[in-house]
Amino acid sequence: MMKVRLIFCLVLISTLLVSGVAFADELAVIDTSMEGDQVISADSKLLEIIKGNVTVEAGITFQVEGIVTGSLTLKEGAELILNGIVEGDLTLGAGATATINGIVGGNIYNNSGNEIKINGIVKGEIH
Repeated sequence: MMKVRLIFCLVLISTLLVSGVAFADELAVIDTSMEGDQVISADSKLLEIIKGNVTVEAGITFQVEGIVTGSLTLKEGAELILNGIVEGDLTLGAGATATINGIVGGNIYNNSGNEIKINGIVKGEIH
């Protein structure tokens, strides 16, 4: 009986650990070019080009490895990891965060109350 309980506990713990890792790494991958303004409503990673403006919904993480040809707006509590290019402006809503490792071609409007981590290039001004 003790062996059965021990095996059950080990199986349960293993299942929880594997499930936890899978949930932590889930990002929807955008690997096709898109035209027109887009709304990002799930944690996502952009590998291609969005030809237009992008709005990232509240609480969503958006990782940009590609290019956004327009402006990008982060709603409340959204997170941006920019390794690619945003050709227009970047606007951060309340509580939003941004790490800039790539290029912002326009201005940054920081209404978040948080410091922006800039390791890349901002061609415009930071407000």
